[in-house]
Amino acid sequence: MTLGRKLAGYRKLAGFTQQQLGEHLNLSAQAISKWEKDLTEPDLATLRVLAELYKVTVDELLDPNSGFQDPAAEIEPEEPTAMAPIGFCKDCGVTVTEENVGQTEPVVLCKKCVGAREAQERRAAEEAKRKRMNENAARERELNAKRYYQKRHRTLAFWIAGLAAAVWLALMIFALTGGFDVATLAIGLVGTYVVFSFVFCLFYDTFVQEVVVDWFGKSISWPGLIFEFDFDGILWLIGMKLLFFVLGLIFGIVTGAIGITIGLICAPFSYPFVMHKVNECVRNGVEYEEV
Repeated sequence: MTLGRKLAGYRKLAGFTQQQLGEHLNLSAQAISKWEKDLTEPDLATLRVLAELYKVTVDELLDPNSGFQDPAAEIEPEEPTAMAPIGFCKDCGVTVTEENVGQTEPVVLCKKCVGAREAQERRAAEEAKRKRMNENAARERELNAKRYYQKRHRTLAFWIAGLAAAVWLALMIFALTGGFDVATLAIGLVGTYVVFSFVFCLFYDTFVQEVVVDWFGKSISWPGLIFEFDFDGILWLIGMKLLFFVLGLIFGIVTGAIGITIGLICAPFSYPFVMHKVNECVRNGVEYEEV
């Protein structure tokens, strides 16, 4: 005899319905029904409680050859019990039983509402994914635009610096037409690199650019002029203003020449580092000063 048939027989002899026995054990009537249909088995602790309730031993319950007489043939089959409600669905409010339960924790939901929530979560996840893809595509387009600008800026700097270097080299070659001179050749070759690096560095926010602009921007603060407000005084004022203008122009040319000289000296050494930084700007699509 199976354990399920024994449990059903002992329950009926004890006068319990499946619902009553389930309430006594803090279980559902469906759990009792599954035991008696041999779909599941109670654990050992529950078997001990049942044995004590039925006044038998656990061994008698488990022994298929025990002398228990199955009263199932004499006792009419029990009407199937209605499934006990688990609770009410938080979303739609229907009664939730074991047939339509979707989840019980953290809140009770029926299968239909669980499916609706899962579908909504999938739609939200897909929408978030599309949003991330659009944002990534926009960032990629912006980055490509910045890269294009940096490449164009670098190309322009190369062309103009190369043109200046070519003019310098052409002048040195023209100087050599009167006769070969090693010093002139060396000045021509070294000067070509110096001119190229100098002009290239002027296109970026470098020390060379700063020193040239700074020295060209130097000026002299001239003293104020006191004059008599008559014809001779006005002529004297105009003459002094012209003199100050010429002197300021000469001073600007001299300081600018000093700045260019400093820039020419520094440019050959700065160029490799500037070129490396410019290439980083092109790869990363950022402004030169942001690297």
